[in-house]
Amino acid sequence: GRRTQHVVAACLYIVCRREKTAHMLIDFSDVLQTNVYALGSTFLKFTRLLNLQLPLIDPSLYIHRFASRLELGDKMHVVSMLALRLVQRMKRDWIHTG
Repeated sequence: GRRTQHVVAACLYIVCRREKTAHMLIDFSDVLQTNVYALGSTFLKFTRLLNLQLPLIDPSLYIHRFASRLELGDKMHVVSMLALRLVQRMKRDWIHTG
């Protein structure tokens, strides 16, 4: 036994990773009101058990999400574009993962 909610959330997160959506594991833990580490443990055990090779998360998926939460007003676009440029540069220099 694992909690059914953890198993379902881990499966949904696997789908989100495969589909490259902007959902994070902490989003699922917030909805379930559970510890993100417990949920992460279930996720990792599933990926290992099923030998899943999931794509790396593209950090640019989250830029708009977090920039909109900062309430930057009319500067949101400028900040988002700068962040995208930084991520692109980091990808080019191979420092966007790890």
